[in-house]
Amino acid sequence: MSVRIGDLRRRLTIERANDTSDGAGGFLRSWVNDGEVFAQILPRRRREALDTGRVIGMVTHVITVRWRDDIDGSVRFKSNGLNYRVRSVEDADPERRFLDCWCEEEQP
Repeated sequence: MSVRIGDLRRRLTIERANDTSDGAGGFLRSWVNDGEVFAQILPRRRREALDTGRVIGMVTHVITVRWRDDIDGSVRFKSNGLNYRVRSVEDADPERRFLDCWCEEEQP
């Protein structure tokens, strides 16, 4: 897939996971704003899964951003009330101009 800089039209907020101890051996996760990027979002597939007895929707997307080395599975993108959890990343081209992030839309 050939991406042009003009294809990156959606402004997304980058959020990083911040895990703190809950005092009982577990942790509490909060999300901390870590800047903004422009991106292209392409939906790839939709599926359903069972989570604690209820059906939840899972939508997979490829989000393309300008190449950077700080995007990994500990971040998510946020846009218009939707959260996209990064599952994996790969170089979109050999010159490291763009980065493809395979994401899962988090359903409420």
